[in-house]
Amino acid sequence: MINPELLKLLETSDVLNMLDDSVSYQLQKIQNVQRTNEGRDWYDELPKIVKGKFDSYKEDYEHLSQILKLESEQMRVEMNKGYYFWRLLRSACHTYRNDLIEYDQQLSQEFHLPETEAISDNAVLNDCIGVLDQHAIEK
Repeated sequence: MINPELLKLLETSDVLNMLDDSVSYQLQKIQNVQRTNEGRDWYDELPKIVKGKFDSYKEDYEHLSQILKLESEQMRVEMNKGYYFWRLLRSACHTYRNDLIEYDQQLSQEFHLPETEAISDNAVLNDCIGVLDQHAIEK
């Protein structure tokens, strides 16, 4: 059984929206590899076993994205099947937060804009990461 703390993340719309944004962002980064010459060259140079893993992650994130669009009860059933999708969520949230911090710093440096809490220190995202870090690792 999945830790109830994790399942609580699926109960509020702002958290669910942020989880969906994180997964969409991660999926977009993966899909963007094939959209540039540098990305395609990088992908082509990967060893076969690594390509297979990369392709599997892409499929898994696509599946997770579909799960997050299900009705509440169906989503809970799917997410309660095991920790793998929770680990993917955790990874996506970390990537999303790290890139948001980097983008906010770039905006601050380039345009002298003040850093904003909504971007660099997103409370909902940080709270989710805290719960995911604590509970999303399979025992």
